[in-house]
Amino acid sequence: MPRVSFLCTLLTAMLLTACGGGNGGDALTKQEYQDRLDTTRTELRTSFDALGTQLEGALQGSGSLDEAASEVESIQEKLRAQAEELEDLTPPDDATEANDTLASGMQELADDLDAFKSALESEDFDKIQAEANKIETFASGKKLQQAGDDLEAAGYSFSE
Repeated sequence: MPRVSFLCTLLTAMLLTACGGGNGGDALTKQEYQDRLDTTRTELRTSFDALGTQLEGALQGSGSLDEAASEVESIQEKLRAQAEELEDLTPPDDATEANDTLASGMQELADDLDAFKSALESEDFDKIQAEANKIETFASGKKLQQAGDDLEAAGYSFSE
């Protein structure tokens, strides 16, 4: 089951390079939007790190797959909430399109994680492995990567 740790790393990487249109209020300045992207990235990184810890604990017998499934559900809720917040922002003009892509990619990733969560709940390691393998090919991941690339091209940073 070492691919499960890779899965957490992959999901975190997708979001860290993508976390960044808006429907309300004045447009954010570039710095305000960058700060919002940083907050989103930090919050999601914490969640994915917790999932990695849960999965490692389950594999080592000090945790359970049910706890890991609960962590996936928590991540899904955070992804959806973050996506809604991004949708409600008015980003700078140079980030509007990428922000929309980012928000929709986060919503789609939350949906894509349903099968992985179900596999964890089933406690069937073959099913868990099969679902973990699918994560690498999620269209939502490609969408998040594109949003991140577009934001970086516009001058936004995703470094630590």
